[in-house]
Amino acid sequence: MFKFFRHIRKQLLTENKLSQYLLYAIGEIVLVVIGILIALQLNNYSEYKKEREKEIALLANLSDEIGLDILQIDNNTQLSQERLSRLDSLLQLLHQTDSIDKSSFIQQSFEFVIDQYFKSNSGIFDEAVSSGKMSYVQNETLRQNIFDYYRNARESDTDGTTRQITDESITPLFIETLFMNREGFSSLGLNVHNISDLQSTDLEALKTNRDFWKMVLLKFGSNQEQISRWQDIKIQAQEVKQKIEEEITNLDQ
Repeated sequence: MFKFFRHIRKQLLTENKLSQYLLYAIGEIVLVVIGILIALQLNNYSEYKKEREKEIALLANLSDEIGLDILQIDNNTQLSQERLSRLDSLLQLLHQTDSIDKSSFIQQSFEFVIDQYFKSNSGIFDEAVSSGKMSYVQNETLRQNIFDYYRNARESDTDGTTRQITDESITPLFIETLFMNREGFSSLGLNVHNISDLQSTDLEALKTNRDFWKMVLLKFGSNQEQISRWQDIKIQAQEVKQKIEEEITNLDQ
C-alpha cells in the first residue's frame, strides 16, 4: 500500500500537478493522523479494560471480606445469646436452692466471665488503602461507602467496654460471690477443706447478695449492648456488600 501511495505522489510531481499533489499530501497526513488516533483509542480501551478487571477483582475480594464479617457477627450473636440463655436457666435454679448441685452450679457459672468479641476482617481493605488500589474503584459514592463501613466497624468501643467490664468488674465479683468457697477451689482440683476455714457455697444467700446481682446485671447488660451494636454493623455490612455486587454486575456488562 505504501508503494501505491509513493507511486501516486511521484506521478503527480512528474506531471507538475502541484495543487493535486498538495491535496493528496494533506489527505495522506489525515490518514496517518486517523491511524494514530485509532491506535491510541485501542490502547486506551485496552488499558481501560485492564483497570476495570483490577477493579472487579478488588471489589469481589472486598465483598468476600465483608461477607466474613457478617458470618462472624452471626456466630458471635448466636454464641452470646446461647450463653445468656444458659445463665438465665442457671439463675432460675435459685428458686429451689436445696435441689442444686453446688459444684455443678459453680462450674456453669464460669460463663459469667466469657465473652465474644468482633474484629473486622480488613486485610484486603488495609492492603488496598496502603497500596493505593482503592483508586481502582471509580464509583466515588461506593468507595466512600466502603471507607465508612470499615471505619464504623473498627471504631466500635462496645466490645472494648465489655472486655473492661468483664475484667475489672464481673471477674472480681464472680470470684468474691461464687468462687471463694470450697466448691470453687474444688472446681480447680484443689481440696482445701482441712487447710482453710472457707465455708461451703451458700446459694440461699445469693438471693439477697447485691454484689452477685450487680454481676448479673453487668453481664446481661454489656452482652446485650454488644449484640445490638453487632446488628448495626451487620446491617451496614449487608448494604455495602449489596452495593459492591451491583457495581460488579454493572462493570461486567
